[in-house]
Amino acid sequence: MPLIFISAGDPSGDIHAARLMKELKKIIPDIEFIGIGGYRMQTEGLQSIIPIQEISVVGFWEVLKKINIFRNLMSNCKNIFTNKKVDLFLPVDYPGFNIKLAKFAKSKNIPVAYYIAPQLWAWGKNRARKLSGVDKLFVVFPFEVDFFKQFGINAEFVGHPLLDNPLLKEKSSDFSERENIIALLPGSRQQEIEKHLELFVQSAVLFKETYTDFKIVLAKNVNTNIERYYKFLQDYNVLVEENSLELMKKAKIGIVKTGTSNLEAALAGMPFVMVYKTSFFSYVLSKQLIELEYISIVNILKNKTIVPEIIQQDANPQKISKSLIDMLTSQEKIQLIQNVYSEIRDRLCSASASQTTAEKIRDYFFK
Repeated sequence: MPLIFISAGDPSGDIHAARLMKELKKIIPDIEFIGIGGYRMQTEGLQSIIPIQEISVVGFWEVLKKINIFRNLMSNCKNIFTNKKVDLFLPVDYPGFNIKLAKFAKSKNIPVAYYIAPQLWAWGKNRARKLSGVDKLFVVFPFEVDFFKQFGINAEFVGHPLLDNPLLKEKSSDFSERENIIALLPGSRQQEIEKHLELFVQSAVLFKETYTDFKIVLAKNVNTNIERYYKFLQDYNVLVEENSLELMKKAKIGIVKTGTSNLEAALAGMPFVMVYKTSFFSYVLSKQLIELEYISIVNILKNKTIVPEIIQQDANPQKISKSLIDMLTSQEKIQLIQNVYSEIRDRLCSASASQTTAEKIRDYFFK
């Protein structure tokens, strides 16, 4: 029976990896999965060696605080690669851990197919070279093919897996049809909730002084604990929804933390302001390492400011609410955002990324 070691380290990776596993099971008989993932991957048959919540952290300082957990996990993974007959290592994004593990897999002559290439174009060419040993790199943005090929990496565009979601497949509703909702997407990791939730709510409350008929709705991930904020949310009449995509498809405007949720908002058609706060240590380090002018993928893909980016000490309720009001009072800005969203959708649209990638994995490694 073919055994794939699959590794995803955050909630979005868990979703995309689970869809890929589902497609692989359809076309490779008796396939088995072991590795790192959340409940969605476990539902598809993953034998998980650690709860994903243990390792779903972002930022240098945040990783350092869990260094012993990561060391033990790496040791466990290496033991599996050494003692079990693993037919393929299938890392899904999550570069800090997966790139190191890919190198070890190759040292054991285990083929590596990397799905959802780490955004190494943001971190400089030296890091990109670390992927040069992978057998196949499946990328989700068209421009990544040329970027990785300059390092001799066998990269192939497969479409973006967000568009495999039925909620995002269909085109979003027109701006005029959207509900008077300000959607808050502070993130799904506990550390993001602690940095963003109160800030986002305070910004929305300030926004409502101008747009009094708007409802404030918070997107809550099923794995996220917001119990200690319940009284705070009640005091400001904040509603809570667990399906963030449905919320973004109907809301008129939003405050969204950086990351995958920016692309989700674009594909859902929701204008937004991007906000992000992290620890001072992580912020200083990332400023030195990141080589991009923009943080939001919407702005990166256009190479210009389409959605406002408000980060670190600039992220206060006054500045955020002003950005929201400026956006909503300008028909021209809204139209520009909508046009860019349509363009992004057209560029990323392809056949099902999960199905395409599964078929390529079968053809490259299991025929």
